[in-house]
Amino acid sequence: MKHSNGFYMSAIVCIASLTLLFSSCSKKDQALNDPTPAPTTVEEMKNYLANQGFDREHIVFEKDRVIIEDDIIITIADLQQRVADSKAGPNTEQRRGTYIVSNAYNSDIKFYLEPGIPAVWQTAIRGAIANWNAVNGTRLGMSIVTSAASANTRIFMGYENANWIARAYLPGSDSRPGVTVEINSKYNTMSATQQLFAITHEFGHTIGFHHTNQTFGTLIPGTPTSDPNSVMNSTVLPWNGFTSWDVRATQILYPQ
Repeated sequence: MKHSNGFYMSAIVCIASLTLLFSSCSKKDQALNDPTPAPTTVEEMKNYLANQGFDREHIVFEKDRVIIEDDIIITIADLQQRVADSKAGPNTEQRRGTYIVSNAYNSDIKFYLEPGIPAVWQTAIRGAIANWNAVNGTRLGMSIVTSAASANTRIFMGYENANWIARAYLPGSDSRPGVTVEINSKYNTMSATQQLFAITHEFGHTIGFHHTNQTFGTLIPGTPTSDPNSVMNSTVLPWNGFTSWDVRATQILYPQ
């Protein structure tokens, strides 16, 4: 996502008013002991992502994962599964990622905070969880757990002298939440309200939302094609709450 002052935030995918993507999300189907696929396979995967509306110039293959638009992450194995699924028939899901979190997990998505996360980001994480839990009319729930073994999603700090603020995996073909959210410590001094927006946005990726101001993903019925203040917009804004269309999109994807 891009900050109003020129910063970019990343995540692995969104819905179209809450357009979701794969927000830095993770998952898999080819043996990853050889994570670099043959060139023809890479081209096929690039074609698939381009057909989903992603810019080919912003698709980066890195070891066992693919980073899209800076902040959306998918594993090579999961991307291969997505390509295979697309060959089985047309995708009828509406502007959102191919996969969302199943009912087995979506009422209590468990986040584990790795040691070393600064207090300012811990505050943003807790605030983001409270934001999503407060959306009315959905079965969606999130919590923090103290054991990595019991978590669905791991949150950790990284550092890169780059424009992404945070990035996350999208839900995988196993319908689990995106497996990690990485926060770039370069932005530790960003305002608290922007940090809250950024983490709320990344959590949106982990549950399947794409960016609202981009064209990848499928439009969710009953939502507009534009929502400039949406939390899933790729520009980081000061947090000012979800838009009415953010709420509606979440209610559509995760109804009670």
